[in-house]
Amino acid sequence: MQTELTMRERLDRFEIAQETIGFMIAMRTTAIYDEEKKANPDRGKIAQWEAESRQLDDELYELGLNDDAAIQHVLDDYCPIVKANYEQSRAKHD
Repeated sequence: MQTELTMRERLDRFEIAQETIGFMIAMRTTAIYDEEKKANPDRGKIAQWEAESRQLDDELYELGLNDDAAIQHVLDDYCPIVKANYEQSRAKHD
């Protein structure tokens, strides 16, 4: 049995989803920047990351406070990616 979310819980999930998509966009932007700095950048990778960034931007724009399915998608699919990227980045600096 699923309980109804309070407005505070709904807002928290929405904000976490927004921030998570923002982190995903930042990760793609960083990857593009790093690739473009190379002597022979892989244009295919850059095009892929640019397309992913546009898709993420669309998801962010379309995300709604009451769109539980879209918010759950972000939490389930993108949060683990962001967390792994953070842990990998942290390990490089430790």
